[in-house]
Amino acid sequence: MDITLVENDNKFFYRVSAIILNEDLSKILLFRVKDKDLYMLLGGKVKMLEESKKAIIREIKEELGYENIDFDFLGISEEFVNAKGYNNHQLNIIYKGIYKDNIKENVFCGLEGDWALYEWIDINDINKYNVFPVNIKEMLKNLNINYHIVENLLERND
Repeated sequence: MDITLVENDNKFFYRVSAIILNEDLSKILLFRVKDKDLYMLLGGKVKMLEESKKAIIREIKEELGYENIDFDFLGISEEFVNAKGYNNHQLNIIYKGIYKDNIKENVFCGLEGDWALYEWIDINDINKYNVFPVNIKEMLKNLNINYHIVENLLERND
């Protein structure tokens, strides 16, 4: 069971995601929904009683079949956004991993269907892409420190 809480028009998600880079750290693997222009990190929801590191390993295997990536903790991201009629609060544990195989295709579909496109993007071109959360771009500047980022797109006056 995924860890998701709903109260009225508010939703909370606990998820994991990964910054996956190629061996020379020149490319990052992102995904987007087909026909959309919003790029995101790979990952998904954490299940009840599942450790976050095991969750990211499971998610990457489910999405791409990759099993040979070692993941290290990179940071925490809190994201607040309105979508699908809900005020969403997402707590996201972010890991970094290095893909050690040769990149066969720059753009490809994953194992879960052709609705999701995965794309290897040159790190130097990351600012040309609409990436969410935007603060991920800051994390790419120094992958040797831990981060806590907050991206609040809800217009609230608490």
